[in-house]
Amino acid sequence: MIASLAQWSRTIDGASDGMRVTEAIGYVMTVTPAVPERSIVNDVVYWDAAALSADYDAISAAYRAAGIVAWTVWVPDGDRATAALLADRGHVLDADPEAMILDLDEVVRPPVPDGYTRDLDAAALARLNDDAYGTRSAFARAFANLESRTGLHLYGIEEDGELASGLVAFDHGEDCSVWLVATRERSRGRGLARALMDHATADARDRGRTTSTLQATDMGRPVYERMGYRSLGEIQMWERRV
Repeated sequence: MIASLAQWSRTIDGASDGMRVTEAIGYVMTVTPAVPERSIVNDVVYWDAAALSADYDAISAAYRAAGIVAWTVWVPDGDRATAALLADRGHVLDADPEAMILDLDEVVRPPVPDGYTRDLDAAALARLNDDAYGTRSAFARAFANLESRTGLHLYGIEEDGELASGLVAFDHGEDCSVWLVATRERSRGRGLARALMDHATADARDRGRTTSTLQATDMGRPVYERMGYRSLGEIQMWERRV
């Protein structure tokens, strides 16, 4: 799970003007000057808590120098020591999505829905996420250059000439990680995201992947559970906001 999170950061490096991903021993950090107010794209993924602790002041200074006013650290819920360290430094628990995993041998490919595409425009997916989650163009600004990213698989369903549901998936090792799942409000409750997820994970299995991982909001978790995803515990987002 942590490895795929870190690889997502590497994959989106440069996806907007000034965005940069810094690789260090034990962690990666993403800095997105185009969206200084949103910690979801100004984040640190670590796999060595001691390295994070040792470099904390340098990480904080780098965000401050870039004008970032909100940044976060992804913390597995079992790492109470790191959570306590961050709380002492002024971070608060902003969100606690569920880390989930699916064995891809369980996937059954459904019929192709009307309006389905595997050639989705990345800018349209970013705008859909902004509309679905009320993020005021944050995704559009963060991923303005996402079209140039390689290794991404973008799926969507269009209705009435508009994007109704969409997501992006990418492979890391034997895992397929799923991101930016969104459905416009008036199209919810009809299984559109589920259909896209089923096709994306079936394609991943056909590419030789064995698992799929994601981070589930409270809204999305029931959908993923019905697909067979199981919980790995919370992956908490400890945010520091100026």
